[in-house]
Amino acid sequence: MSDMDKYINNLVCEFKRLSYEDVEDCSDTEKLLYLYAYYHYFNADSSKITDIIQGSIYQPDASDRITGIYLDQDSDNGDVDAIIAVYSDDNSIDFPAILKMFKDAESAVCSAQEQKSSVRKELGSIVREDEYRISPTRPLKIRLITNYNPKTVGNKRAITNAIQTMKPEHDYVTYHISFGLDIEYEIMEIENPKEYVDEAVIKLDAPNNYMHFGAEESLIVNISAFSLKNLYEQYGYRGLFAQNLRYYVKNAKIDGNIVESIQEHPENFWYFNNGVILICDDYLIEENCILVRNFSIINGGQTTKLVGETEFAQDFYIQCKIIKNKYESVDDRLEFIANVAEATNTQKPIKDKDLIANRIEQRLLKKQLADAGIYCQIKRGEKVNKKLYPAPWQNTTNEELGQFLLSFVYQKPGTARGSKASICGNKERYYLLFSKKYNSGFLGDLLKIKAFYKLWANHIKKTDDGTDPYKVGLVNNGMFFMTAIIGVVCKIYYRQNVISQITSSVMSEQKLEVVAQHDIDHPIFRPDLDKKEQFFTLFEYCYTKFYRPGYEFLKTFKEKYNNYSNFTKINNNYTTYVFKQIEFEYHHGIPAADLDLLRSILYEASDEDILRNEALLEKYVNVVYVDAASESNIPENVSEEIKEALISYRTKTYKLNRIKAYEVFKNVSCDRIAKFAPTSLEDLKALRCLDEAQITLYGQDIIEIVKQVLNK
Repeated sequence: MSDMDKYINNLVCEFKRLSYEDVEDCSDTEKLLYLYAYYHYFNADSSKITDIIQGSIYQPDASDRITGIYLDQDSDNGDVDAIIAVYSDDNSIDFPAILKMFKDAESAVCSAQEQKSSVRKELGSIVREDEYRISPTRPLKIRLITNYNPKTVGNKRAITNAIQTMKPEHDYVTYHISFGLDIEYEIMEIENPKEYVDEAVIKLDAPNNYMHFGAEESLIVNISAFSLKNLYEQYGYRGLFAQNLRYYVKNAKIDGNIVESIQEHPENFWYFNNGVILICDDYLIEENCILVRNFSIINGGQTTKLVGETEFAQDFYIQCKIIKNKYESVDDRLEFIANVAEATNTQKPIKDKDLIANRIEQRLLKKQLADAGIYCQIKRGEKVNKKLYPAPWQNTTNEELGQFLLSFVYQKPGTARGSKASICGNKERYYLLFSKKYNSGFLGDLLKIKAFYKLWANHIKKTDDGTDPYKVGLVNNGMFFMTAIIGVVCKIYYRQNVISQITSSVMSEQKLEVVAQHDIDHPIFRPDLDKKEQFFTLFEYCYTKFYRPGYEFLKTFKEKYNNYSNFTKINNNYTTYVFKQIEFEYHHGIPAADLDLLRSILYEASDEDILRNEALLEKYVNVVYVDAASESNIPENVSEEIKEALISYRTKTYKLNRIKAYEVFKNVSCDRIAKFAPTSLEDLKALRCLDEAQITLYGQDIIEIVKQVLNK
């Protein structure tokens, strides 16, 4: 049995363990698709099996040959990937036929988006959705995956080059191929990852032609393109890019220029290209060779991959900066690598997620979760070590964790589902989510919601008998709505005065502000809660009690509304319909029967836990609304003058300290202070519009500004 077949069999066992037994009856072609998607798009996250299966549109006799459609979240533009899976029983491949497959697949996808009737239903239903709408800003990749392996490196390059030279019909379409060993190497990066290349020899342009820098004697040299190609072929999936900000991401225009330079003007490549940067623990130079130990390329992944995969006959030389790590302690060494990687990755566009990967709060979060037995991907292309983190809830990304925090803690499930990119891309939202310290058990339990909810959704789909016409649609699209519901239930369960604060508030924004706070500093679930049936009970309770009634409430106004996907992408739908059901059901507190159920599921908080929860409310204040309904004795013109003075102070402060304006205080905080004009720190704290750090840093200045205006 080949390694590929072993990986497929292992994946089938994993699917069956998680109640996806049907995969055993799938064809080898579809199993190959699932294997590739599991590792390439979902980083071996078992909780995403439903997403993997939903991406399959396999039909053995389909003329377009497309096996699956997935979004590539690691690409610069969230590319749409159309996968053609070809499983070979005899390790052979019909080369002319696969070239035609690319053209057929491109034509089919473009026809589907034009809503032509000739396109099969399975393809059309996916690619006509907004998030799969291809364009110059959301490119289409046609990728052929196969278990076939060319007999020689030359054969592989010949096939790859033939595919690269084919011109797609549209500028925003590119063709790609992944052979069996490519897929296996990617799997190895997850099952047994390496942080660097242990040792390799690189050829220089001339004996002893190098320049030293620094006490540690870092180098600038010119390395052979053949040597770089050899490095890529041997270690491209085994640590060569492990320390980069993110792994290679294709850019057709830039890549084409580099390939042209390699093949047509190799003698000028040194002039046209910025070269590569690698960081190492040590090196040894002998004549025109350099032995490098414990190294990784931290800048130049694009150049390295293209040199590695492009056929060329004439050797040429590439500028290479070899940085020798000058620190002894592990933490200092890692920070140095991170800082160099961030500072040097400016040639090619970097996404917001890439830039935040090296921030101290992200590195601390990654370490905190690792200590709790959870792997958190903080940069694109980073791979989980599946042996260390086997359970579905032990694998996440910072973006995904941000989605659950935004839903559970801050009650914005629509944004969490519909605007994932804003988790790291919106500076204020990033600050809200990641500037705080969270309990490790709490974070782990959020991820258990993810893992068990996916199982529950699959269970609902399998057992649906049609008696509830909304359930499958609501459940398939409602993970973040469910997370937000559980968040409110927990907050009311642990803080008995919350429901009275909600019911006594007038505006919906006021009600939401009561619960949209970071106020749980302990686990969510009982430590012995580990069976899926226990989580299913909680989900059924929340669905029956709040989620479905909220949707039915909407249907009384919009009888023909049946768009479950759009319903769950809008925060106002959650606040207006679902949150109101929680307020209605718990108006006089949690009913006794419900309390018994919740006690069997939720963590039993101690008095010390509750005190820590209360401390969080003082330390981290999330301001949601302006208290327009409350009375104030401050004349409107005076409030406006205070507001102008506060804004002027904020501008000077954030520019002087080189921080963001909202870190001093938000606009809604400014409005609240201007309206009520507090003249003491106690009054300012009572407005609950600044957190502990803001009070400490800026509170007294704010009080003095208010007093100056009032004393005019």
